Amino acid sequence: MKRLSVLLAGGALAVSAQAVNWSKISESHTGSIFSLDLDSIESSDINIIDEKSVENITVSIRRTYPVPKNETTADKKGKESEIHHSDQQLLISCKDSSYYRRAYVNYGADNKVLQSWQSDKPILTTKDFKVTKPKTISRMIIEQACQSYQQGK
Repeated sequence: MKRLSVLLAGGALAVSAQAVNWSKISESHTGSIFSLDLDSIESSDINIIDEKSVENITVSIRRTYPVPKNETTADKKGKESEIHHSDQQLLISCKDSSYYRRAYVNYGADNKVLQSWQSDKPILTTKDFKVTKPKTISRMIIEQACQSYQQGK
């Protein structure tokens, strides 16, 4: 029975690991890499109370932070609390290139969860969304997510 449990758990992990399709979107001037999970893009059933006719999508993104250069093993001790990467779930309005961060999880280099947060807002309005500026990484992420969503319809 124990062997069956291990096999089922391992199979579930393998399936979930394959469900991620990270696509690199951009790299910042500081060296952070921004990626979009193409398999996570889907229509959202969350309504925005002051704009009911707008279709929103959800998407998962990842920001991978750069490893400091010239870091020795001795330097790494005590840096267990540094963020290696952050996974976030966004609610996106393609209509005005805006987003609302629904949740995030920050991970260390060993994939240990350092911090997590999830929105507890039961009702959203357009004021909760951040409008992105042209030629920014945020806008590139939104444009790629919206384009991928439209192609997948």
